[in-house]
Amino acid sequence: MSKRHPKARRSSQGTHDADDTFVVGVLEASNWAKANQQLMTVGGVLLVLMIAGGFYYVNYRSEMNVRAAESLETIYQSISINDTEGAKIDLATFLDRFGSTAYDGEARLVLGELYLESGDPQQALAVLGPIGERPASPIALQAARLLAQAYEQEGRWQEAEDTYLAIADQSKLDFQVQDARVASARIRNSQGDGDGAIALYQQVLSGLDANSPERGEFEMRIEEIRSASAN
Repeated sequence: MSKRHPKARRSSQGTHDADDTFVVGVLEASNWAKANQQLMTVGGVLLVLMIAGGFYYVNYRSEMNVRAAESLETIYQSISINDTEGAKIDLATFLDRFGSTAYDGEARLVLGELYLESGDPQQALAVLGPIGERPASPIALQAARLLAQAYEQEGRWQEAEDTYLAIADQSKLDFQVQDARVASARIRNSQGDGDGAIALYQQVLSGLDANSPERGEFEMRIEEIRSASAN
């Protein structure tokens, strides 16, 4: 009579142990579910509500962006027919209704520029400040440029210069950096800081190619400032 191999017995015993553990686990889970049926029901309802709320929010935001885009397009049509006063009112209303959408920055840029063109720098500062005071993104850098112009219209020279220099520090675009430094140099020179203006023009020159046709213009400006200081 053949003997059963010990490993076979251990294997069989191990299988029975695993089956028993699984059965015990299922029974425990079942008992817990029965004991906490109300809790599970509430949890399920909350989960459904959270999922439904998430879908609703996504759809709501998408719809708001579509409506904002349509409204902004209508405002652009008003500007194209030179109805700037009507466009200002519509843009202010737009910011109240759609200020939380992706079109907030674009609307502020347009409204701020309209205020500057009509000689109303205080309103421009109020509109552009929320995005232009921290020039990091491309649209914020554009707003900062308009913000600096508004400071200039107000005669707030130091704030204008600081804003231009912030653009020069944050922008990755060479032309934007150059324009900001040139504007800062112009302000410094107008306020009697010739040496400071020259320092900025020299930074501009260092960013230009050796054969750039613009070099002559900025070298001439430096010489004019030096001549004026000598006299």
